[in-house]
Amino acid sequence: MNREPRRFSLMALPALALTALAAALLPGAAQAATPPAPGKVFKDCKDCPEMVVLPTGTFTMGTPDDEVGREPDEGPMHEVTFAKPLAISRFQVLKGEWFAYLNETGYRMPDGDDRPGRACKAGIPDYAGSDPRKQYTDRHPAVCMDFAEANAYVAWLSKKTGKQYRLVSESLREYAARGGTPGPFPFPFDEGKEYSIAKHANTYGAADGYNFTAPAGSFPANAFGVYDMHGNVYEWTADCYNENYVGAPNDGSAWQTGKCEFKRIRGNDWGEAPVFSRSGNRNALVPTERGDWIGFRVARDL
Repeated sequence: MNREPRRFSLMALPALALTALAAALLPGAAQAATPPAPGKVFKDCKDCPEMVVLPTGTFTMGTPDDEVGREPDEGPMHEVTFAKPLAISRFQVLKGEWFAYLNETGYRMPDGDDRPGRACKAGIPDYAGSDPRKQYTDRHPAVCMDFAEANAYVAWLSKKTGKQYRLVSESLREYAARGGTPGPFPFPFDEGKEYSIAKHANTYGAADGYNFTAPAGSFPANAFGVYDMHGNVYEWTADCYNENYVGAPNDGSAWQTGKCEFKRIRGNDWGEAPVFSRSGNRNALVPTERGDWIGFRVARDL
């Protein structure tokens, strides 16, 4: 006896069954909907920065009135929430990563900062000496770029990977630096010294073992798996200058109104005192400035 085949209709299945069927047929799509766990490290291409996934959550941005070295622009303290998964580069963008961009695009950086011993010559700092492989290796933080050049790298990286990268916001930078801790630093002061962090960061003086920048990862990571948040080189952020936090965004986005003829920078560098390395310390810079002490990090939403 010939029978007409039974026709199978997806419309007849309940929604839950459809979801299960889709997961079975498309396991890759089902897994892609689950964000990676905090602490996971990944790279989107061979020459891309190493990224680490940050936990979502809320933190208190700013510093209390009694914190040593506190400046008026570090308040009022306020809560900022990171509701969606995101990642930040584990290190400042490295020289090898930066020069991969320069080589691929053919862009030649202009000279800058003509102080003797501190000049930037086509993107190479003077402290590199006659052999850049010694003082400015591919594992050192890239320096000498201005704000526009940092953003040009972000645009190139986004196009290259098909992922939406961005320059870090000031609040994201502080959130990552604190690593889930309050106080000026997420680590203790050096034993037997009044205000020294030489065991954990590359700042003023040779006690930390470096007279200039240190290779990435020379000091321990914080609890979020991020390195060199309290020294080595300052970092551009996407934020404009505002004299305090009144009216600041509370969702982790960059504050892009205010006195935008200045951009906020964060971190501290190898040549300044440790007090300027505090998690909540703020500074600002003219966007066209370049120097052997300024670099940047990138972020990516997941």
